[in-house]
Amino acid sequence: MPHPFFIRPASLDDRQAVSDLFAQSYPDLLPQDYEDAVLEDALPLITKARASLLACGTYFVAECAETDAIVGAGGWTDLSPSRGVSGTDLGHVRHVATRPDWLRRGVARSLIDVSLASAEAHGMRQMSCMSTYTARPFYEAMGFEETSEVELTLAPGVHFPAIQMRRSLSAPEYA
Repeated sequence: MPHPFFIRPASLDDRQAVSDLFAQSYPDLLPQDYEDAVLEDALPLITKARASLLACGTYFVAECAETDAIVGAGGWTDLSPSRGVSGTDLGHVRHVATRPDWLRRGVARSLIDVSLASAEAHGMRQMSCMSTYTARPFYEAMGFEETSEVELTLAPGVHFPAIQMRRSLSAPEYA
């Protein structure tokens, strides 16, 4: 049975819809693992889609096949979320979210599959991600392993606990 959604590259035209997705997803899903004070400071920052991600060509959206509503988003870059180049073969999963009413329908899994395939096609051999506590089991199921707990600085004085995770990509087959 085909998925009731399709994956396509994001564009700057998706900025409001992706921000709306984040504004639905994160406040609904993160409170089970984060204190109110952390979310009060972090949510205004993490619920805004970044133009640089939307325009990079390796960030994707999942659209409902029937309504064209964006029900998920995520992708990867060769720049780490802390804004540094980390190596020529290390990619970083970025800002993955699914609308709460679309959880457990394969949206995030499909976004990660497309992202990993894209990263591998671009020469990445390792992928990292900064997972929320909430998403840790999902990333583990996708083959990522925890390397450390980190505290992301989202803005001066705004810190967000996360889990640094990593996985290998398969080596390319040469003819």
